[in-house]
Amino acid sequence: GGYSAHVVVDDRYVLNIPEGLNPAAAAPLLCAGITTYSPLRHWNAGPGKRVGVVGLGGLGHMAVKIANAMGATVVMITTSPGKAEDAKKLGAHEVIVSRDAEQMNKAAASLDLIIDAVAADHDINAYLALLKRDGALVQVGAPEKPLSVHAFSLIPGRKTFAGSMIGGIPET
Repeated sequence: GGYSAHVVVDDRYVLNIPEGLNPAAAAPLLCAGITTYSPLRHWNAGPGKRVGVVGLGGLGHMAVKIANAMGATVVMITTSPGKAEDAKKLGAHEVIVSRDAEQMNKAAASLDLIIDAVAADHDINAYLALLKRDGALVQVGAPEKPLSVHAFSLIPGRKTFAGSMIGGIPET
């Protein structure tokens, strides 16, 4: 527990935090960091790819930073116009306010990959419309209620709707 002087663990499940790195600063990398890095890596985020991130909370924050570090063009998608400046400071190149129908229509079929970090009920079909042909939307946020996906949000354009929970120890 928290008052222990020693802990016995299987070394296959232990990660070394480099000396000089504040453990409090490293902690988000071991949760939100790997949760968003894993699908970004799996779906080949990087130079020449346009990656959307839905939701600028803990997971979204890390997804923006990591996708940017991987060399992707990062598009933050938010319901809150006030988050645009923060998103750009974290590395987003563009911001779409999802409540603005004109912005959403203009961005249709423009993204290769979307990391959806929203843990609340939302219309997933609106975001699927932003994907290019063969694009993927990966759900990492965990809404309480099931999301309703319309077949014709996926079928035209051969789009993928997937989920990802967390990466394993080797990937971390």
